[in-house]
Amino acid sequence: MSEKQDDAVKSSATQPAEDEKKFSYAKIWWIGFGFLGVQLAFTTYNAFLPLMYREFIDSRAVIGLLMGTDNLIGLLLIPIIGAWSDRVNSPLGRRLPFIIVAIPVAALTFFAIPFASAILWTLIITEILFTTAMHSYRGPVISLMPDHTPPEKRSAANGIINLMGGIGTLIAFGGLSLLYDIDPRLTFGIGAAVLVFTLFIIWIKVDRHPPYVDNTLVASRNPIGEAIEGIKVLLQPANFGQFLILAAMLTYFIGFAGLDAMFPIYGVETLGLTEGRAAFILTTFAGSFLVFALLAGFIGTKIGKIPAMLIGLAIVPALFLLAVPVRDPLVISVIFVFAGFAWALVNVQAMPLIADLGGRDRIGFYIGLYYIFTMTGQMIGPFILGSAMDLMGNQGMFIAGAFVYAMGFVLLRAGQRRLAADPEELARRVQAKENSRKG
Repeated sequence: MSEKQDDAVKSSATQPAEDEKKFSYAKIWWIGFGFLGVQLAFTTYNAFLPLMYREFIDSRAVIGLLMGTDNLIGLLLIPIIGAWSDRVNSPLGRRLPFIIVAIPVAALTFFAIPFASAILWTLIITEILFTTAMHSYRGPVISLMPDHTPPEKRSAANGIINLMGGIGTLIAFGGLSLLYDIDPRLTFGIGAAVLVFTLFIIWIKVDRHPPYVDNTLVASRNPIGEAIEGIKVLLQPANFGQFLILAAMLTYFIGFAGLDAMFPIYGVETLGLTEGRAAFILTTFAGSFLVFALLAGFIGTKIGKIPAMLIGLAIVPALFLLAVPVRDPLVISVIFVFAGFAWALVNVQAMPLIADLGGRDRIGFYIGLYYIFTMTGQMIGPFILGSAMDLMGNQGMFIAGAFVYAMGFVLLRAGQRRLAADPEELARRVQAKENSRKG
């Protein structure tokens, strides 16, 4: 950890007691509507775009590549906008300027997807515009949680955020997916309306200048240059433990994104389901995540973020291998219930684990780092699992998914050991625990 990061963490740990009084779990619930919209839109997009591409393209690997390459936009945009939002000082604060511009564009292009699907090139262009808009506000809307939350409460608060995201996923799988069999325009039209509604909630509920972000004026800098500089710092030997943790997140997101994109095809071709029902079966996974998100947050607070993540990363590969020979949709649904709980243990802890490193003045940038790695995993995940399906048959999706989740476990454990050997990191953890007791 750099000296600047260490100073930032110590600064956040010694804020005045009046800041603690400003924290409100109720406000976190309202902020969660932003993540609800993100998850609803991307879940719907990931479930049905492969089916639309299947009308033009036979190769599962090429479909996976198309589903992944659009995430290159997010890989480029999110860290830059994250660093940029750390430096913005407007009457609307740091994050809202990006949110109020990008959500309407995202809603409009999301609505247009089924109309554009008649021709391949119009579908690709619309997809790129939608992805650009979504990734332009994704980092800032996620940064709102640590902006409003003291570090010692971020696991529990992120449980709320992920619960709201789970509701968005559940709406997509449990409601919008069934409408797809009636008319895809209903699915995407209602989804676009939900995005606009989330903008309204965020506008009226979030603080313009929240207490846990540095609101002092900062000299304007080139956000691209600052993002590159920050990545160089991450690659220094002293920060290798952080790098390993982020690499673990990249790896297990290959499995998550690949399954999310490829399972509708698996459901149609292997389980014999309709397109809408194939997406609907993922409701069991989303519903389980929804039920266990809050519990996962409290488990992470009790036993630690990394130990909770390791438990989840040990469970998921075993469940995926168990699913390989199964051809009964009901049994697959039961397996997904347990997988949803394991995924909650992993995903609820991940973002707070990274955000804490940003202190009060670089939260947006560290959220950007989180998305650099996770978006890379999402970018290549559909291609990797799609290639496994081409090589091994459709069951290759579960086999490859189990392997990359297991690799995530190995990398996260290595990162945990590296951080434990770092005396600066140990001192930071002691300070954080002491601050938690005082709070």
